[in-house]
Amino acid sequence: MSNHSTKEAAHLPQLVELSELKPHPLPGPALVGPGMGVLQGVKVKLRAVAGEATLTVQELMALREDAILKLDRPVDQPIDVLLDSQVVARGRLVAVGDEFGVLVTEIAKSAG
Repeated sequence: MSNHSTKEAAHLPQLVELSELKPHPLPGPALVGPGMGVLQGVKVKLRAVAGEATLTVQELMALREDAILKLDRPVDQPIDVLLDSQVVARGRLVAVGDEFGVLVTEIAKSAG
């Protein structure tokens, strides 16, 4: 058998037999228990969404200072608070000093 044929054979897929894994109790405590204390220091980013505007590329290119973008959400509708694209809360837009804030008025129900 040539050296070239040996290299080709090494790259051919081969069947591998796996033994069945039987469930067994794991020793020690779970990494994350019911209180999830280990996760409490993890930082997450929330996003507040007041609405969206749809416009053409021409309209986008024509935007100038003092232009007003009309959003698709009525003024009396709450702001969505999102975590990784999932709504986790809703609220009202407020001023907090020189910054915007959201006064939470509703917490989303758990999906589970």
